[in-house]
Amino acid sequence: MSSGPESRDSSPSTPGPEPAPQGQVKVPSSAARVWAQFRDLIFERMATVEAAVTGIKQGALNPDIRQKAVLEAHRLAGSLGMFGLADGTRLAREIEHLLDESAVSAPDTPRRLTELASALRRELEKGPA
Repeated sequence: MSSGPESRDSSPSTPGPEPAPQGQVKVPSSAARVWAQFRDLIFERMATVEAAVTGIKQGALNPDIRQKAVLEAHRLAGSLGMFGLADGTRLAREIEHLLDESAVSAPDTPRRLTELASALRRELEKGPA
C-alpha cells in the first residue's frame, strides 16, 4: 500500500497565542526609511529657520533669510506629519506664522521663536514616531 494524499501532518495543535517566528528581524517602518532618506534635508531646513531666529535675536534679520525661513518652516509643517511628528508640524506652523513680516516686529517674537525653534529641533532629533 502506498501513502496517498490522505496523509496529514500529525503535529498536535496547542491552544493559546501563536508563538513569534524564530529569527524575526525588526524591519524599519516605511516612515523610518523615508526619514533616513530625507533626514539631512529636514535638518538643513531647520538650520535655515534657526539662522532666521538668530538674525531676529540680533536685530539683523536679512529679508532674504526671513523669506527662505518662512518657506522652510512651511515645508517642515507640511512634511512632518507623515513621520508621526504632529507636534513638529504644530511648532513649524507657529514658527512660519511668527516669521511673517508683521509678526517679526512684535516685542516678544524673538523669545517665542527661540523657544519654538528649540522645541522643534528636539522633535526632529527624536525622529519618526
